Amino acid sequence: MSTVLFALMRENPLPGLAAASLNIVVAMCLVALSLLLGITIAMIAWAHSLATQEPASVRLPRRTVA
Repeated sequence: MSTVLFALMRENPLPGLAAASLNIVVAMCLVALSLLLGITIAMIAWAHSLATQEPASVRLPRRTVA
């Protein structure tokens, strides 16, 4: 298969350029998908940590009467 591709590239470089362009497009799509998935997982983890937190008790300082 690769010898046929190399033989075609000697005569016409367009099939090789098309394959390289397709590889770049697929790689960029995979990078975008992984970034989107990472951001989604981080947001879900953040929302889960907010939902499971216990409310903090707020203690006001005592006022001293002079």
